[in-house]
Amino acid sequence: MDSSTYSMVLETSEKLFAGRGGGGFDPALWSAAEEAGFPLALLSEEHGGFGFSAREAFAPVRVAAACAVALPLGETLLANWVASQAGLGMLDGPVALAWSGVEAVPFGRHLRRVVCLSELDRGVGLSLLHPAAELWHPGTNHAGEERDVLIAIEPVAPQARVAMSPVALRAVMSTLRTVQMAGAIEAVADMCLRYCNEREQFGRPLGKFQAIQHQLAILATHSCAATVAADMAVAAFETLATQGEEVFIPTAAAAKLRAAEAATAAASIAHQVHGAIGFSEEYPLHLLTRRLWSWRDEDGSESQWAEYLANWAQTQPERGLWPALTACDLAKVA
Repeated sequence: MDSSTYSMVLETSEKLFAGRGGGGFDPALWSAAEEAGFPLALLSEEHGGFGFSAREAFAPVRVAAACAVALPLGETLLANWVASQAGLGMLDGPVALAWSGVEAVPFGRHLRRVVCLSELDRGVGLSLLHPAAELWHPGTNHAGEERDVLIAIEPVAPQARVAMSPVALRAVMSTLRTVQMAGAIEAVADMCLRYCNEREQFGRPLGKFQAIQHQLAILATHSCAATVAADMAVAAFETLATQGEEVFIPTAAAAKLRAAEAATAAASIAHQVHGAIGFSEEYPLHLLTRRLWSWRDEDGSESQWAEYLANWAQTQPERGLWPALTACDLAKVA
């Protein structure tokens, strides 16, 4: 891992996205993100990308989430990666993955194409769709981000396939939401800390009250947990080619589950410590908390991934759960 490359990507992302959140899809900002190479970061140089590590490639996604930027950056990043795994080559963005039969497509009306996914006996089928603007029925998630529905589309036979189980690909998509939640929770924690140090009540900052300090401490622990969960999921994603799905899926599932739990707690604490101002439309807190409420349920809810982990644990009766966990050797992907 080249730390200098990671620092460069992080710095570039922060300069690009700082102060650009709160609005809708911005074509100019998307063009700037494309020029920086962020949507193609996971592709190798021979496929038109930059050959970044997963940690480097997901860094702009985390920064964009922390800045409440509404761009299909992570969606395009993963769509290009999946397409390259299937031998389809580089896709002009913005583009997103969407399971056949699933209604909502992230940023649908702004996409140049959709990579439609279908479950096959072996692997996942890919079909490239180029829906016209009139085929989108507009919709949004809790945060106001576009989650549009495709209408009047006839089933399309898969044009390619990727040798990956459907649950593994769903875990890949959930990793995006985990990374986004980690970035947003960290931003929420920073916002709460600044507010409690600046806002005074009864002649002293809110942060001096023990009850507030206790809530901020709990918020900090959830932020750290979400960050570690995202780091683990991204690191496990990096090992898909070498260690296979056996390590990645339970890691990604646990990460999504823990980040979603942290998102619920972080949003609750943030609005409590901010009081009435935190619920006002003019104050930027809701730009983050509404995204947290949306992302925690997208690409697998807490209950769905918890059920997967429970079923996975039951498949390890001979060696037991703890030996199964240690056999994953997660320390090597951390």
